[in-house]
Amino acid sequence: MAQHKNPYISRVQIKNFRNFLNVDVELDHKQVIIGENNVGKTNFLRAIQLILDKDYSDSDRQLTPEDFHDSIDKPMENGEEIEINLEIKGYEHNSKLKAQFVDAIISADPPILRFTYKFVANRDEFGKIINYKYIIFKGSSEDNRFTNEDRSYINIYVIKALRDVERELKSNKNSPLYKLVKQYEVSTQDLEEISEALKEAAEGILELDEIVHIKEILSNRFASLSGIQTDHKITLRTFDIDTERLLYTLQVYMGLKERPVSELSLGLANILYISLMLILLKDKTILPIIKAEQFELLLTEDEKGILSKLYELSDKGNHVLKKEIEESDIESLYDFMDEHNYRHQAFTILAVEEPEAHLHPTLQRLIYREVLHSSNTSVIFTSHSTYITSVTPLNYIVHIRKIDDSSKVFSTVNLSLSRKEKKDIERYIDAKRGEIYFGKGIILAEGITEEYFISAAAELIEKNLDNFGIVVCNIDSTNFKPYIQLLEALYIPWVLFTDGDYYEVEEYVDEKGNSKTKRIYHIMDKDTGREFGYKGNENVLKILSTLGIIAEDDELDEDEIRAKGCFIGEYTLEVDMMNDADDTGIEILKKVYKELKSGGDEMQENFEEAIDAEDYWLALKKIEGNISKGRFAQRLADNLTTELVPSYIIEGIEAIVEKVKDSYE
Repeated sequence: MAQHKNPYISRVQIKNFRNFLNVDVELDHKQVIIGENNVGKTNFLRAIQLILDKDYSDSDRQLTPEDFHDSIDKPMENGEEIEINLEIKGYEHNSKLKAQFVDAIISADPPILRFTYKFVANRDEFGKIINYKYIIFKGSSEDNRFTNEDRSYINIYVIKALRDVERELKSNKNSPLYKLVKQYEVSTQDLEEISEALKEAAEGILELDEIVHIKEILSNRFASLSGIQTDHKITLRTFDIDTERLLYTLQVYMGLKERPVSELSLGLANILYISLMLILLKDKTILPIIKAEQFELLLTEDEKGILSKLYELSDKGNHVLKKEIEESDIESLYDFMDEHNYRHQAFTILAVEEPEAHLHPTLQRLIYREVLHSSNTSVIFTSHSTYITSVTPLNYIVHIRKIDDSSKVFSTVNLSLSRKEKKDIERYIDAKRGEIYFGKGIILAEGITEEYFISAAAELIEKNLDNFGIVVCNIDSTNFKPYIQLLEALYIPWVLFTDGDYYEVEEYVDEKGNSKTKRIYHIMDKDTGREFGYKGNENVLKILSTLGIIAEDDELDEDEIRAKGCFIGEYTLEVDMMNDADDTGIEILKKVYKELKSGGDEMQENFEEAIDAEDYWLALKKIEGNISKGRFAQRLADNLTTELVPSYIIEGIEAIVEKVKDSYE
């Protein structure tokens, strides 16, 4: 059932606060924040909390010298300031929010609110610093102060990484279940009737001889210890029958055996907690249940008859929203309720630190695919989980990384990819490599051979990729463009490896006598004098010019192309390897083929004849037909020698290692 999405933080600017010297980042309705430990993910949330967290006290918002960026010397002696700006979008469909924040509007098209936190010097009449104070204001004027009343309309709720879910679910009035129940405004009369019924049912227990005896001896012992001046009357009850406590003692039980939360696994308890929070924070403009008296009042305003159409009378006399409703009807109902339902509600942004805690990878993907794709609540996750990033829509990724002496924040919200390109990358990441977001550097490779070969080659030259946090991503194509855009947007260093795909141009005459040309691939360069080219070079130059990395008419030589991070072979990796191999290398290739072939001696002889005759394309064809390139490369990786590694592979590995080292020094 369609509903409006909740308001969300669309832009964050941070100056001089903790890890962040100068940050300006745009965000989407949901964000998955990634980055290494101690890079500032929690501090990013903390900056938002200084403005929006309604549980923060004045002392929480009052900062200290330690909250300034480390590069600032004696900040409070020199009058330095901390400033945090939040911009909010997605509020304009709600009339109450528009009325509350009219002073916060900085743009009407698109509608944008701005809230600002400043930690500034408080000076006397002579300009001398007396102390420091914080101010929070709306819009562009410091006179329009942002108050706790404002936080009752828009706020943030942060669930910490280390959390005691069992305690939270059983903490009476702080339980999300209790808060959810309170939103439904359960009838006091109904509760009183239930309370009386429970009290009456419990009388039988209290009249048992054993219980009467316990009450008597307890009263006597208490009276003897407390003295005659103390009211020592003792009453026993089986449980609290107070109407309010009936609600906050409500507990959740799970499974056929109705297990309490204390007996659930940590993973299931976390799922239960997150589920309750998402329901609790949903937009409640549309009432799911309306009491008879309120329904009659609303009917007097309902000229279009939308209420009678969409609600049905329950056995309890309440009017309950139907489950199957057309989208156009739900939009009309929202507009009606927004105007005539005067009950106050807060719009809360939910932030969860490390939501993957205690969850099996399958559950991570299942739960957070639903949250990230379907929930109308604005959510912010900080995560180290590749299983969560693998199901995250492409425009929700936020990457925090350290550059020089401060942390910078990059997002994919403005990634200019076509819908098809986005779907291709999301499908690739979903199926294979969520860790593309977590590498300190990324190697983009076009095929399965490179995926196995490059890591093994790096170990041979003592550049173990894991030691540098470098990830090899096989994209199964030569369409590197969207992946480069993604990595550039997130400021992640990259190189790519691709085949040269040498070809020669052959002239011929077609059936109509017209002179034509065609490209001949899968041949070796024999100095025939014909025009030739490299498809790999052409593809890479086109990508670089399309992305604006080089000018459209630039003709780069091999060294210049490699300087841009693109390392291109001559033929394909397998053929390049055969072409460059010495006698020892050729024997290794024959040995690997022999170990993996499915046929007998004749199959081996045919392969060896092809490779000895330097017919490397035929040899590759036999590998593909009888073994598969991936399986051959996987076994070869265990037998690899430096003599079998083409020079462009070594140069590319060294280049990405240097890029990573440079970015972290």
